[in-house]
Amino acid sequence: MKRLASAFLAVILVTSLLGTAGCKQRTVTVKTGEIVLCTAGEVVEDKTTDMKVPEKDVAKYSVTTRIITCPDHQNVGSLYDEAQKALAAGDLKTAADKLKAVLALNPGYKNASSQLNEINGGKKPTPDTTGGSTGSTTTPTPDEPTDAVSNLVKYVPDTIAGYSAQGIIADPASITRNYIPTSGNADQLVIFAEQTVDAKGAQATLDTLKQSYPTSGAAVKVGTKSGYFGIRDSFAVVIFIDGPVVVSVELHAKTGKAADLKDAAMKVAAALAG
Repeated sequence: MKRLASAFLAVILVTSLLGTAGCKQRTVTVKTGEIVLCTAGEVVEDKTTDMKVPEKDVAKYSVTTRIITCPDHQNVGSLYDEAQKALAAGDLKTAADKLKAVLALNPGYKNASSQLNEINGGKKPTPDTTGGSTGSTTTPTPDEPTDAVSNLVKYVPDTIAGYSAQGIIADPASITRNYIPTSGNADQLVIFAEQTVDAKGAQATLDTLKQSYPTSGAAVKVGTKSGYFGIRDSFAVVIFIDGPVVVSVELHAKTGKAADLKDAAMKVAAALAG
């Protein structure tokens, strides 16, 4: 089970001398630029740079995302479609060859692995009628039924009021992004979203994640969605379920108590839940 990537996404706060001698102003290292993300969950291109800016200017800097289907995974979609056509025609040899080619490019692609296992076991798999994702370089809407990352990106938007969007870590089934708060008592926001098989799987993931935040643990409602609030040391988290997706919103307190961040975490979670 994937754990939150907080340790890897910590915001670096430093101090430097700005202006007149003896005048110390707090500065923050932020990212700015663009990240190009493939629908298969890979960062195709990272065009971001790190900048050290005054803390009061953090809101002026952020990272934007662009989603494409890269050439390699366009080819995966075509091969997968050809495999499904071969299955429908009863040509298991061709289907197996195509599925092997798919798995060589993307081991976790759709039903390719389970279908090949069935063929190797002497069975005839049911063709997948959803087809392969062979999209162009246009950005899909977040809820398009393409690959998991296309469904998950809406939970890590480029814009959240009061936060500067930063870098992304993604794989075929999950996405993590950190944000720098532009005011308040938190110095870090990390949002994590994972696509599971179904709502039952999402609940199981929530039950696992909440064990890391045992203090002040309580069930909450994020709009109409079931969720959990808890604390670990200086971290406060709200985790909620949206169908087969589990979403975690974690804030780190730079001053005061983590419990004081509950309202802020709930506000972000509510915005993501819609």
